[in-house]
Amino acid sequence: MGTELPSLFDRSTVETVAHEHGTDAGSLAETLATHQQSVERLPGVENIVYEWRKQYENPLVARTGSAYYLVVPQAIWTEFAEALDLEAEVLDAVIETHRRVVATACNVASSPPEGQAYIALDRTL
Repeated sequence: MGTELPSLFDRSTVETVAHEHGTDAGSLAETLATHQQSVERLPGVENIVYEWRKQYENPLVARTGSAYYLVVPQAIWTEFAEALDLEAEVLDAVIETHRRVVATACNVASSPPEGQAYIALDRTL
């Protein structure tokens, strides 16, 4: 695997989700890392969170020194999937990994509200 998994993703969670979704754990880890890097490149984590905070109602669930935890419209993942050319199974695994990370790290429901999705963004890249 050429891209390192960001620290906000626990390797055992990635392996579990990959197994549950019938995908390779290494590929899922690489996709998670590529997604984080793509956010950092364009427009940057701080900038995208700022834009989402202006555009959506209360998207910020929590912020730490190393990560943002957000709840955003599900359509955000559709945009990421198109930009990264993700197949449906891989996208589902990526979304599930983010859901577990946010639900574990924050005092929120295990599933986001209807039409919403959780997303965790690494602030240390």
